[in-house]
Formats: sequence, structure tokens, C-alpha cells
Amino acid sequence: MASDPWQATLVAALVVNAVSGFAYRVYRLARGGPTADAIGQAALGVVLVAIAFAVAAEAGWARWAALAYGVLFAIVVMPVWTVAVFIPMRPGPLDRAFAATYWAVLVVVVVAALSW
Repeated sequence: MASDPWQATLVAALVVNAVSGFAYRVYRLARGGPTADAIGQAALGVVLVAIAFAVAAEAGWARWAALAYGVLFAIVVMPVWTVAVFIPMRPGPLDRAFAATYWAVLVVVVVAALSW
């Protein structure tokens, strides 16, 4: 279990993105957002928690899965989401805080996956 500080950081970052992503989608759902977003984020959350458990168990493949997630979401998914969804919805303070946190934690995921 998490013998390296980078390993523990990676586990924590994956769990933070799983939980914050789902909580944000439920928040948006309560304000008329699409149900599919909440369901999709729940599925992603399950995958991220599974990767976090694998990282904690020191499965070698989990590092690469976490890195792939971090890079894909930082380079493709979040920029598209920002332009196509975030900007047009006229974000409030909570929306901005979520986006900033999610982007920052993606950077942590990538750095921790490369450093572990």
C-alpha cells in the first residue's frame, strides 16, 4: 500500500477527481443539467477509483492507465468541455472552482504518474 509519496499522491488525485466530478455533475443535474452527464461521470468515477485501488496495490499497469487518463483529459476532454459546454453555460463561482480544481488535479495525476 502506497509506500512512495508519489504513489499516495496519485491515489489521492484519482479519488479527488472521481468524487469531485460526480458531485459536480449531480449539482448540475439538480439545476436542470443532463442526466447522461451524471451517469457518464459515475461510470468514469468507478473506473478512476478502480485505477486508484490498483495504484495502491502497486499494479504496474495502473500507473500507465492513470497517465493515459490524465493526458487524455488534460489535452482533449477538458479543452473541448471548456469551449463547448463551460463557456456557453455562463459559469458561476462554483462552476469555475470545479473547473480549476479538476484541471489542477489532472496536472497532479500526470506528474505523480510520471514520478512514481
